[in-house]
Amino acid sequence: MRHFTCFYFQRLPGMCLQNNKTLPRAPAAHHSRSLNRLQASATPPVILPGCAVMLSLLAVIFAASTFAQALAWDFSRCKGPMLADRSNRSTDSEVAALLEQAQKLYTGGRYGDAASYLQTILASNLSHAAAHNLMGKIYHKQHKLDLASAEYSKALSTDPHLLEARSNLAVVYFDQNNFTDAARLLEEVLSKDPGNSEYLYNLVLCYQHLGAKDKALEACRRSLKHASNNALSHFCLGRLYQENQQIEQAVAEYKASLAIDPNMIDAHNNLGVAYGSLGKYSESIAEYQAALKLNPDYPEAQRNLGYAQAHVSLGITYFNQGNYKKSFDEYKKAIQIDPNYADAHYNLGLLYQKQGQLNLATGHYQAAIKMDPRNARAHNNLGVVYARLGKIDLSRAEYKQALQLKPDYSEARTNLEALPQSADHD
Repeated sequence: MRHFTCFYFQRLPGMCLQNNKTLPRAPAAHHSRSLNRLQASATPPVILPGCAVMLSLLAVIFAASTFAQALAWDFSRCKGPMLADRSNRSTDSEVAALLEQAQKLYTGGRYGDAASYLQTILASNLSHAAAHNLMGKIYHKQHKLDLASAEYSKALSTDPHLLEARSNLAVVYFDQNNFTDAARLLEEVLSKDPGNSEYLYNLVLCYQHLGAKDKALEACRRSLKHASNNALSHFCLGRLYQENQQIEQAVAEYKASLAIDPNMIDAHNNLGVAYGSLGKYSESIAEYQAALKLNPDYPEAQRNLGYAQAHVSLGITYFNQGNYKKSFDEYKKAIQIDPNYADAHYNLGLLYQKQGQLNLATGHYQAAIKMDPRNARAHNNLGVVYARLGKIDLSRAEYKQALQLKPDYSEARTNLEALPQSADHD
């Protein structure tokens, strides 16, 4: 009985939406993710005249209290600022100073303190677009997407021309897998700022998730037309070419990206993948080693996934050369950096399977599936291992799962049809 193991190694690094900042990419967060600097609102604080002041203040206090309860922080512990005189109209300079301080706290990761400053602003002016936008960023960082969406929407209701808030709302939609609305908002933003390569890059990601490769390519080219020296756009175009198996074009774009930004870890890594596809293993190893020399504390690279990806890619190259010892060492380094990295577990399972260590292969395939349940190849390979261990029912279940995820998966279908009908045996 012949069962087909899928000798699939790693996917190209997943593309993660950046939050409106030009960033070098590394897999899965791939870059220092940060939102653009806060844009001050042109809308002045509004204080109602006469006897309506007291009623307004009561409403504001009630709203601020309710809002504070919705936050994850205890504002009673925050020494938040106070405007000089709440009964008088606050000045633009006071609000600007509070916004600047809130932005600094946000940038420093002190989200609770930043929120207390924003509460002070919003207590004086509930329609301050920039304050709502920054509050949305705080919620976004906390992964409270519905609350972030509400704040960005309030910012846009006050100032429909605040492009940053519109783009940030698109990021929320993206994070909610609503790629259609995310693309729509980004197109609206780009109609006002057609040369913004960051927005164009995010639009590319949306179109990729929608399967609209032609639109993604067009957006990349639009970006480079407006900014030919944008490393991120060259990287993005290279990745699209690589996905389309246009390897030579991908190599050219990655090189262009690195000529602009030699420290872009993802460009080194993907160039290594491309060289490996062309059989240029020495060049491939050189690129992976270049990636590994970069700072492992890459800003916002979640769990140093870009660093782990480079180890996996280097391990795959060693595997292809038959150097299983070095391959094993690289996979183990990747898992040490990121224990939840599905591709590292998958490839280590493949190595153990190659060496006939089926129980160890089983554990790593199971780990890969736990981290990435939609990996049809991992299900197929786990089915192969189960079949060799005589666990026929478990093998059958894995092949069926692989086919459910990928109905045209010929290897899994062949493997399933080759299984005997007998029950499992030990």
